[in-house]
Amino acid sequence: MKTDTNATVNTGPRALRTRRKPEVLSPAGNLRGLKTAVDFGADAVYCGGKAFGMRSAPKNLSLEDFEEGARYAHERGARVYVTLNVLPRNAEVEAMREYIGQLKDTGIDAMIVTDIGVMMMAHQIAPDVELHVSTQAGVTNYGAAQALYEFGARRVVLAREMDLQAVRDIRARIPDDMDIECFVHGAMCMAFSGRCLFSNYLTGRDGNHGECAQPCRWKYSIVEEKRPGQYFPIEQTEEGAYLFNSQDMCMLDHIDDLIDSGATSLKIEGRSKSAYYIAAMTNAYKIAVNEYMVQRGFEDASGAVLKPFRDRVIREGDPDYAESITVVPDAIERNADRAFAGVPGGDMGLEFGGDAGANAGDAGSGKISPLASLGRDGTSEEAPGQDSKNEDAPGQDGKSANADGRDGKGANNAAAVEDAAARSAGGSQLDDLSYRARSARRKSNTAEEVLPEGWHHAKVRPAEPVALPDWLLEEPDKVAHRDYSTGFYYPEHKVTQNTNRSAYFRAWMVVGEVLDWTPDEGGRVTLMSRNKIEAGQEIEFLLPGERPFAYTVPAGGFRDAEGHWVEAINNPAHVFSMPCPHPVPHNAAIRSRTRKPTLKAE
Repeated sequence: MKTDTNATVNTGPRALRTRRKPEVLSPAGNLRGLKTAVDFGADAVYCGGKAFGMRSAPKNLSLEDFEEGARYAHERGARVYVTLNVLPRNAEVEAMREYIGQLKDTGIDAMIVTDIGVMMMAHQIAPDVELHVSTQAGVTNYGAAQALYEFGARRVVLAREMDLQAVRDIRARIPDDMDIECFVHGAMCMAFSGRCLFSNYLTGRDGNHGECAQPCRWKYSIVEEKRPGQYFPIEQTEEGAYLFNSQDMCMLDHIDDLIDSGATSLKIEGRSKSAYYIAAMTNAYKIAVNEYMVQRGFEDASGAVLKPFRDRVIREGDPDYAESITVVPDAIERNADRAFAGVPGGDMGLEFGGDAGANAGDAGSGKISPLASLGRDGTSEEAPGQDSKNEDAPGQDGKSANADGRDGKGANNAAAVEDAAARSAGGSQLDDLSYRARSARRKSNTAEEVLPEGWHHAKVRPAEPVALPDWLLEEPDKVAHRDYSTGFYYPEHKVTQNTNRSAYFRAWMVVGEVLDWTPDEGGRVTLMSRNKIEAGQEIEFLLPGERPFAYTVPAGGFRDAEGHWVEAINNPAHVFSMPCPHPVPHNAAIRSRTRKPTLKAE
């Protein structure tokens, strides 16, 4: 049985858990997915019911499923969260009230809500169930998080558009017993925090009620009014394109930056995904978190606690807080405040930059882009800026770039210098409030002259990067995926779109699922077949908490369900057995490389 990593110390909404380590939060679209997530190490599972969740494609869970799932999870030290994050219409309010009343008795641990009315309703009807505020609420600042805390929220799921510095700043200014949940893996959405009317407008399927047809993944061309019939494709350029078919997110190699910045729950997207996807990604991120805990000195290799877990964000009141204000910014801070920015320059000709000589090339952790290190679009590719040309910021085609991300241009233009001088003389081109509001939208507002009095970015105590094994970093490539990115966490490595391919890339496929293993005859595994397995084939068994077991299938050992010898496993959805010397657990996935990579989801 798995150790309870987030033990409950009392009951009630404010008698909260003692946080022992970062939480791996996995998706589930049905009861099987929930149990699979728990079996492969999830600390918590989020899933939808038959109503009011943001995913209508999966079957979702009944009230009876929630009771069984919560019991199964609690017996293994995990928790269950239910999504109630739709934006309800008037006709749905009373039905929502009734549903909350039914859910509160199923044993679930939290409800994920967006609408403030639903939040108040849940707080009244189910006061002992935690309230988590969905990413649909678009929380982008500590003031909003603090207000939601005072309304009774235990957790905020930050807007996906936040960079790492914003996570730090929120963590430093909200109560320590309020969780910050951040997405770490899965599909991205073109709409701000997932709020989108595109599907509703084109197809009548409401994305904010879980019925999104994903029209942002479709391939588009544009037609100029006076040139009918002439179609111009929307293409990717050196400057990027951010409208449609965004890349998937993968933060596996940057887990240390995210946890150090104050994220307490790491959320894997994918309630519509297969049990295999859930198992593989849950396992990968759980092992990564365990590596973080060991390499940061919180646990030993056996999982025994060496010291209490705490992120590295410096809060006001910490002994080194006063010193931190004058500390030289790290790469994440130097590149902060650009996640929402568009074209440089803009408002009234003012443009502010940070440290013009700063080196932003380490993406905040001394690492190269995960896209570069893994070649995750199915091709071999070098890291941005690794072509032996002199550059300070990655992805600028060999040009010397400052921390502001512009090709060798001075960060502070004449207008900015003039305005700073005017302010120091007691006046300004803008009144004080307008100045502060506009300066916050710069490409970087870390320069002294644009920071409001009393404000500074939260600092993080430095530490060596956490090193993950190569086999673990390869795991995201073994599930169906679009091209990967690090989302908006690193403004210098923004998520972009793929205009050439909208489908999934799949280089591995599931060929079977383990039903049983016995040591008889030197070890034998019984499996439910999914795809062909033949002698000499290289396969892997996905094992919870371990490196996958690689195995070459021997000749002459296949049997069918009746025990008759067969030449190969070539009949899907049938029971077979074959030799396997390594013990493997029930429901473990068996996978193999595809002969030819396909464009197909799980």
